[in-house]
Amino acid sequence: MSTVSTFSGFTMARLGIMASSKAMEVTGNNISNINTVGYTRQSLDQRALYIGGADVYASQFDVRVGAGALTTGVSQLRDPYLDIRFRNENAQVGFYEGKYSILERLSIIFDEVGKGEEDGGVLELQFNKLLEELQVMNTEHAGDKSYDASVRGAAQSMVQKFHAYADALDRVLKDTTEEFKENIGKVNSILKSIRELNESIKKAEISSGAISDAERKEGMIGERGQQALELRDQRNVLIDELSKLIPIDVKYSDESIGAGMTVEKLTITLKGNSDAVLVDGVYFGQISVQEDPTKPGSGEEDPYLRLQISVLENNLGQKMAKNKPGGEIYKIGDQELKGGTIQAQREMLTKTGEYSPAGDVTMDAAATTKRGIRYYQNVLDALARKTAEIFNKANTTDKDGNSLLDANGKPLLGADGKPLINGAGVLFSSEGDGDNPNGITASNIAISYSWSHEEAHIIQTRDPAKNGLSTANDNIIHLIAQMQANQDFKPSDILADNHNPRPGSPANSDTVFFSGSLQGMLTYINNNLGGDKKTTMEVLDNYYSSAEELDLGRMSVSGVDLNDEAISMMQFQKSYSASCRLLTTLDEILDKLINGTGIAGR
Repeated sequence: MSTVSTFSGFTMARLGIMASSKAMEVTGNNISNINTVGYTRQSLDQRALYIGGADVYASQFDVRVGAGALTTGVSQLRDPYLDIRFRNENAQVGFYEGKYSILERLSIIFDEVGKGEEDGGVLELQFNKLLEELQVMNTEHAGDKSYDASVRGAAQSMVQKFHAYADALDRVLKDTTEEFKENIGKVNSILKSIRELNESIKKAEISSGAISDAERKEGMIGERGQQALELRDQRNVLIDELSKLIPIDVKYSDESIGAGMTVEKLTITLKGNSDAVLVDGVYFGQISVQEDPTKPGSGEEDPYLRLQISVLENNLGQKMAKNKPGGEIYKIGDQELKGGTIQAQREMLTKTGEYSPAGDVTMDAAATTKRGIRYYQNVLDALARKTAEIFNKANTTDKDGNSLLDANGKPLLGADGKPLINGAGVLFSSEGDGDNPNGITASNIAISYSWSHEEAHIIQTRDPAKNGLSTANDNIIHLIAQMQANQDFKPSDILADNHNPRPGSPANSDTVFFSGSLQGMLTYINNNLGGDKKTTMEVLDNYYSSAEELDLGRMSVSGVDLNDEAISMMQFQKSYSASCRLLTTLDEILDKLINGTGIAGR
């Protein structure tokens, strides 16, 4: 004897029809969203319906049969572990992609191959032309004003190239700063959107039936979250986008809504720091650049562009309690962001390599090896200044190193009332309408007023005894030798005029970081840039391949496959037909039982 009623089979068939019908609806929804960005494959959740309890007519010989299939909800097929791994890799892709993009722009500026005559570089070509003009002056036309003008013309072309390089670097700095600020705005917009989705998902879960802790322990799903699956997809797309900008951790937990009922809560923090909360359920924060700590209350931004997270608040402006994570402003350390496009841009905007002050090294032990835009501005300034110093020193001091100019910058006169050396004077200045040899940089280097107005020229000799001799050319030979000789470049060369975020003596200010010719310095700059670019690209390729592989792994789990859905559709269609056939069969059995029993002999 069975404890199930006579008509229970009809309930089984009905539940089977309903389950198969709903499963086909889910399959159809998957197929219709096969091209929807971020859509996660859905599946129907079912469990066997069990009806328990004592039966008045129970017997030890009873055979208990299940009561059919019960649909408990619709869920997403998603692997959280793959999500975590992908987002970790995505942060590194964002970092190295952002860094490479800036290095690529810098390499275009310093491209010294194939843009000059006979495969010479742009700026290097100007150095070579200046050297050639000096050699022509030395061999045939020492003291000839027309050839001095030729040298001056070559020097002017070199000056213009320095200006062009400096202007281009300044544009890259400004453009990158704007992109940095735009990405901060983008992060804030994403955080706000995630908060709004969290609130919508929470409302959907409550309206569709939150579950109690007891039900959760029993594995019951109910209708919880059914109406929020598409919202979850939108949220996951935003989280993926956010993970490329800043490194994050994502955590899901249960939030009590009273009466023993809970809903799911999403929390996003900075990677590896649970105190740096960005989103906590319906509360969210905004990131911004910290105030300059040396100028409290000024409203000026930190020159190192360090970030902070605001106090979390909800859509009504209510702030998170101070005794909870996110209840106070969180200041992000210089090296706390371990990836992401924003950190890459920060480093390229603030790091100065060998020019890093001691304070920078304290914040970041690897600061002297990180070469950002300001580093390249510094080395270009150092090259311009060293070039000017070589020419100015050769044209303003005698062979013993004594000055040929008085305190006012005028030529010293001999006993005969004539200049000790004809034409002595400053050749390069930091201002085009003066003779100031101090503070020369790539952006302000200029032909001095005296040289441009022929009040000074390249002197033939540094020996006062040979002044006026047409055969004297030792200074021209000296200049040629100096342009080809090894020069020492140290961070202290441009100490007062460097482009560091905050003025300060470099940690290794007197350490020679390069010794070579002026053209060799250009090669050194390009080698550093090329090496950084090559290394960055190699690392980027590795992280990109890893992220792509993980994303494919995610898609194999959560993506919609047309073949799989077609098989599922056939399976559910056959199940539907079978349930209908069961209903028909049961009807025939009961018809026979009711109308055909007890009529024998009629």
